[in-house]
Amino acid sequence: MRQILLLALIFQLSFSTALAQSDTSSFYVRVFGGEDTEAPTTPVLSSVNAIAFNQVDVTWTAATDNFLVSGYVVYRDGLPLATTTLTSYSDTGVVASTTYSYFVTAFDPSFNYSSSSNTLFATTPNPPVTPPSVEDTSGGTSARVVLDDLTIVPDFTVAKLSLQTARPARFSIRWGRTDSYELGYTVTDSFVSSYATTLTGLQPGTRYQYEVIGYTPLGTATLLQRGNFSTLSRDDVLAPANVSQLQAVAKGSDVLLSYIPPAEDYSYIRVVRSHLRFPTYLDDGVVVYQGKDTNITDRDALKEYSPAYYTVFVVDAAGNVSSGAVARVYYLETQTPPETGPAQPPIHNGGPLNGQTPPSASTSPALPVGTRMPGLAEIFLQQDNDLQSFAAQTILLDADRPFVISIPKDAISINLKTIIVSLTDPADSRQSYSFILRLNNDGTAYEAVLSALNREGQSRFVVDIYDYESLVVATYQKTITFGKVTKELTPVFPDRLIENSRTILPVVMAGMVFSALLFLLLKRRRRQDEDNG
Repeated sequence: MRQILLLALIFQLSFSTALAQSDTSSFYVRVFGGEDTEAPTTPVLSSVNAIAFNQVDVTWTAATDNFLVSGYVVYRDGLPLATTTLTSYSDTGVVASTTYSYFVTAFDPSFNYSSSSNTLFATTPNPPVTPPSVEDTSGGTSARVVLDDLTIVPDFTVAKLSLQTARPARFSIRWGRTDSYELGYTVTDSFVSSYATTLTGLQPGTRYQYEVIGYTPLGTATLLQRGNFSTLSRDDVLAPANVSQLQAVAKGSDVLLSYIPPAEDYSYIRVVRSHLRFPTYLDDGVVVYQGKDTNITDRDALKEYSPAYYTVFVVDAAGNVSSGAVARVYYLETQTPPETGPAQPPIHNGGPLNGQTPPSASTSPALPVGTRMPGLAEIFLQQDNDLQSFAAQTILLDADRPFVISIPKDAISINLKTIIVSLTDPADSRQSYSFILRLNNDGTAYEAVLSALNREGQSRFVVDIYDYESLVVATYQKTITFGKVTKELTPVFPDRLIENSRTILPVVMAGMVFSALLFLLLKRRRRQDEDNG
């Protein structure tokens, strides 16, 4: 009997194992063993250090468990503050001139909690009265941050920055293509002596500038380093064309986006959203989508904030990024999608057009003296080798070919960085599409590559230049015609012979007859001379 039961048990276990190894979407896991009722050992609080008026660092020894320690709960003044798997925690929710108490407990996967650790106290210092300037060079590490090491390792589209200081500090890091550091800005939340971050949204083969500032716990700011680095270069440095016909429509609190990808090969499309401004690089906001779909739904994008700003980037296999197609969407109380499509009418000198036609070029009178603004002859449209400017009386582009709109870098002041071009659909003036002009990899011009519209008719181009406060300081407008552009070929000589054969053939035949008669006449005269001789 025992042998039969043993065979049955072995058969059942073998059958269960075979089922577990089969390809299925659901399975069961059976755990053999008793219930875990043993709590972890009690951790020991090592130190509680108020290193700044707004930060307290807490450290403790690791606990042990018969199975596994899942984590620790940090308590401040007897109340749970945070849960972590580490053996240290930086409390940045404190205020100056206040005493706090801390202890920790450990727990395992069965949520058995250890007893409380020992309790330690810390008093935060007074806040700084008058922070020194950024260029403070007073001696001593207590008065300023001392940089021990800073390393930047660039890649094609990112750069890894790491630094170390003699004492814990907070850091602010800025970077950009110019010394205005327009591309990025990050600030650490806690005081540390070792810090690492990744600078994203970079272009291959491009030179960037950066600035690092350190802050002591007393608020002293010290310029640690300014410098530059260059990302790695690729053979392919041309930015891909943007998507075309970008549509962004509000449906309740959701936003429906659709677009047509460029005709040439690309790696993926990334949609980025912000509630402050149009994102200008790949990580400048919330990444809504990445892939090759052409219809996207951004759920609850307008639930808390309106409007929402979208930029759609195209990335090729070499890591080059398009300048970006943009759209702005408002929450609609009526829940009815707007007839004008994705992009709201562009802002011109502080307000919408409202049906009024702006001049070809208008500039805000509030600009500082000496501000450099492009002229009409410095806004270019290029299609293959055909280069035209806004100064031309008429502009004709081929509707079936992509084109580039650009403004030379030297034609615009350094503090005016956001440039957006909007154009109406040649086949439907109610639709408009907008694109960002971004500095190219050569650093010579702000440009955007636009895909072929494949629509004939007239389009109104509007170029808006924004300052750092998102105000339009200059507007340019031009009406451009899209159609079928054919290049006239100059006929070569054989073609002219064929085309004029009716006129040339009689002349040739007459010449041949004349030559034959002349030959016969000369031959006859030669024979006469021989007979007379």
